[in-house]
Amino acid sequence: MAETGRFLAVPAADLKWEALVPGSPVKISVLWGDYNKGPFGMLLKQPGGLEGPMHTHASDYHAVLVQGTWIHTVEGDSSAPKELTPGSYVMQPAWQYHNEKFKGSEDCIVYIHQLGKGDFILKGARPAEKQ
Repeated sequence: MAETGRFLAVPAADLKWEALVPGSPVKISVLWGDYNKGPFGMLLKQPGGLEGPMHTHASDYHAVLVQGTWIHTVEGDSSAPKELTPGSYVMQPAWQYHNEKFKGSEDCIVYIHQLGKGDFILKGARPAEKQ
């Protein structure tokens, strides 16, 4: 979306959303960079009430909740889950399994900044980088 060295301002109504994978209700809007190679920044939009499967990523990501209520849990953490509200921050280390639940009826939107390529590795899958 952004070109290096050029000012850019995009109203929310003009963002381009696409399915994360064909047929998925999860949508992304890449704001800058290259999702397939990294680094990149994007908005991730998930329907309220959706709970994702346990998964991981090949690189760290930093996230800020923009809209909705998000419960982010990591494998092996026995503490009570925190309900995150807009403005909340998550730093998710690479290769740590985690899942998300988005509460309520409104779409939840999360800004994600990631230095590596975009990926979604389900628990039990054997990614080439870890074999």
